[in-house]
Amino acid sequence: MGRRIRAAAVDTLKLPRDVVLGETVISMEGGSVMVIENYRSILLYETGRIKLLARNGKVLVEGSGLQIEYYDEESMKIIGRIRKIEFQGI
Repeated sequence: MGRRIRAAAVDTLKLPRDVVLGETVISMEGGSVMVIENYRSILLYETGRIKLLARNGKVLVEGSGLQIEYYDEESMKIIGRIRKIEFQGI
C-alpha cells in the first residue's frame, strides 16, 4: 500500500499517524526533557546540539548541557536546557 493511500486511510479512519505511518513523535516536559519516538539514527551528538535522522527528515535539537539519557531502537530521552527544535525536511 502506497504512502498516500495509507495517509488517506489514517485521516479517514482516525488512526494514529505515528503507529501507521511511523511519524516522529516528540514529547516535552518543560524546557529540559524531550522524548522522541520513531527516529532512525543519531547524526550528531554534542553538548550544544543533537541531530537525529527521522523518517521524513532530520530533527535538530539545540541548547546547553544536552545529554542523551537513554535510547533504544524506538525512543530516546534528551535532557538539558533545550532552546530550539528544528525540523529539516528531506
